Amino acid sequence: MRSKSVKPSAYPKLPFHGIRFLIFLSAAVVAIILAVFIYHLHADGYKLPFAFLILLIAALLSILNVVFTSLVNCACGLSTKLSIILNALLLALWLLSLALLSYNMAHTILTSCGTQYWGNKTGISVCRSYKALFTFTVTGTVASIASIWLDFIVRRRANRLGAYDPMGSMAAVGEDPADVKLADRNESVSSVKYDAVPPPMSGAGSAPYYDSAPARSRRGESRVKFNTYDHGGYGVPAQQTGYDPAMYR
Repeated sequence: MRSKSVKPSAYPKLPFHGIRFLIFLSAAVVAIILAVFIYHLHADGYKLPFAFLILLIAALLSILNVVFTSLVNCACGLSTKLSIILNALLLALWLLSLALLSYNMAHTILTSCGTQYWGNKTGISVCRSYKALFTFTVTGTVASIASIWLDFIVRRRANRLGAYDPMGSMAAVGEDPADVKLADRNESVSSVKYDAVPPPMSGAGSAPYYDSAPARSRRGESRVKFNTYDHGGYGVPAQQTGYDPAMYR
């Protein structure tokens, strides 16, 4: 049995997978850095800051969203409406996280990672981790904006081209769907029957001119239809218009 028709993906491959790769990479790096921060904060008895919590949720949900929508796109074609809703929610989380991170880490981000401000190698490593966290947060936010922008472009193009509707075929009876139109046309042509019986003539003594044939005439002349003539009540036999070879022997 043949598989059912699958809706083709409306998304261009290179922009679609490129943007999702950036989102996945940014979310993965952010999640790893935050996991290290959470471990050290928990070891020292500190609570996780609210900005880190929101950023961690945004990163984990972004990873799940990339995996889920990629599987849906490969299986049955990703709906632009669903993609816009999911990406809009994630973008809101990324923007909120970026705003909180920028407010709380403004002094850390603007300073250089050196012994003058951070004292030793451990402090320098923490400074670099903060800057990497901020950098990939910005990258994830920009990639989320690009993802929504791509969704709107693809949705506008899909609305202009119309909805997808699988074309019915005769594949169930073993025929190639590409030959359906040709087969239907051949069937319609073969269904027309022709016979060799001419149309009936008008009158018993009429000349061999059929009534259904159009009479030719020049411009300005009347159209004449040959038929039986009657002069004074006497019928005149039809004129012989055929060719008889015996007359010239």
